[in-house]
Amino acid sequence: MAQKRSLAFRFRCIHVPLDVLRMKATARHNTVHPRFWTSLSADQNQSPEDEKREQEEVESIMRKILAHRKKVETEGEKSSEPGGLVDIITGGRLRKLEDVNQTYYPGQEFKSTSQGIVFRAMAGNTLITSLKFLAYLKTGSSAMLSEAIHSLVDTGNQGILILGLQQASHQPDKKHQYGYGRAAYFWSLISALGIFWLGAGATVTHGVQTLLNPPKPDELLLTWELWTVLGMSFCIDGYVLQRCLSEIYSTKPKELSLYQHIKNIKDPFMLAVVLEDSAACTGVVIALAGIGASYLTGNPLWDSAASIGIGCLLGGVAISLIRMNQRFLLGQSVDPEIEQGIKALLLSRPSIDNVYAVQSQWVGPSTFSFKAEVDFDGTYLAAQLLEMYKPVFLDSDLESDLPVILAWYAEDVTRLVEKEVQEVEAEIRAKYPEAAFIELEPDSKDTDMRALSNIGTKSFRASEREAITRALAHLARSLDRSKISFPLRFLSRQLAFQWIKHSTLRCCIALSTAECAEDTNRAVKIL
Repeated sequence: MAQKRSLAFRFRCIHVPLDVLRMKATARHNTVHPRFWTSLSADQNQSPEDEKREQEEVESIMRKILAHRKKVETEGEKSSEPGGLVDIITGGRLRKLEDVNQTYYPGQEFKSTSQGIVFRAMAGNTLITSLKFLAYLKTGSSAMLSEAIHSLVDTGNQGILILGLQQASHQPDKKHQYGYGRAAYFWSLISALGIFWLGAGATVTHGVQTLLNPPKPDELLLTWELWTVLGMSFCIDGYVLQRCLSEIYSTKPKELSLYQHIKNIKDPFMLAVVLEDSAACTGVVIALAGIGASYLTGNPLWDSAASIGIGCLLGGVAISLIRMNQRFLLGQSVDPEIEQGIKALLLSRPSIDNVYAVQSQWVGPSTFSFKAEVDFDGTYLAAQLLEMYKPVFLDSDLESDLPVILAWYAEDVTRLVEKEVQEVEAEIRAKYPEAAFIELEPDSKDTDMRALSNIGTKSFRASEREAITRALAHLARSLDRSKISFPLRFLSRQLAFQWIKHSTLRCCIALSTAECAEDTNRAVKIL
């Protein structure tokens, strides 16, 4: 089977109304034209077996479509009318810039999950900070002071995260049409810098000072309160960490380990809580080891070393958070699996020939944008308008009405493209709910070509006939599961090729086609 030509929809689909011109010159009100197909096959030097096979295929498609039409009329459904075409094609829904804040936006989804985690962590750290400072004032332990500073910084950072959480969940508006999702990474970056300078910096500085000027053994009091506070801190931080890991595990894909899933987390709030509480539990263990070693040996240097170790731990956490937030503030693209999945979904639709120039980036913890240039199949789009425009051409004065009719046809092709884009967006979001912003730009590598310039070539005519047959066959198969409100009937576009040879209408067709192509091109640029 000859390979189908990939032509821009706004040029290729203009051929279809010309099919009706041949019928106007032969049988004005005929609805079945098998003889036209047979004569066309003979013109292309096909064998009788091929002619019979193709005619049977077309008649089978027509029977399915006509059966659907009868079913629709029996059930009392309203057929489509030209006056209601806008509502039929767009579903009565027009997009406006001022309504951008009412479009699909899943920004609230991550808020409900992250908010509970951050509030639990903040409440736990507030209690722990108070206990650790009281223990430090009583014992004078350098490691305990480091732990108190650690918990204080965590409490302040979680307050910053709550501020970022509230701002990042705002709906898009005119000033921020892609939403406020990146505010999550900005405030998380501020929090990470606080951990680095206030947490790691202050802790390491204090540890070095006590290492250079160690306290006297009688100044270091290791009482039961100290061990109790450290034990309570470990339990509280461990509980918050366990709850957070449970939330993460519930969203983990089966094929990934928990560690790999944590590395792929896009939510900076959840990741910050995981890292901070992991560091808190590890810091308690380091403090216990340093204080215990000082208690057993009587040497306070172990306590100072534990303080420096806790500071280095905080520095590592801060650097990890800074690098993660940097990537997303710069506009990190979505995972290759998601990008390839969306592209495969687009190419699976019969209305799309090819997809070019795919671009994507995360614009928030739970939202990303996707942009691609799409080459629509004009043959498939044209097949959906054949039945609607047949009576228009048959009952019109072509000498005067053809330019207007072709302009209407071009406008309806554009509306079909708009409808197709809306359906594709809905299908993408059904599979990838994070796809908040989808931009599909009609484009083609053949934008400088005109389909009419290839009419004389036999291979082009054959490939186009096969393409329109496949398009109609697909429409016939999908009638039961689609909401097509008007039936389709096969009309070979190749009939136009013979009719163009008639010199009486050659000039009219050329002018009308040029006007239709220009109107379609302008409408597509508006999309």
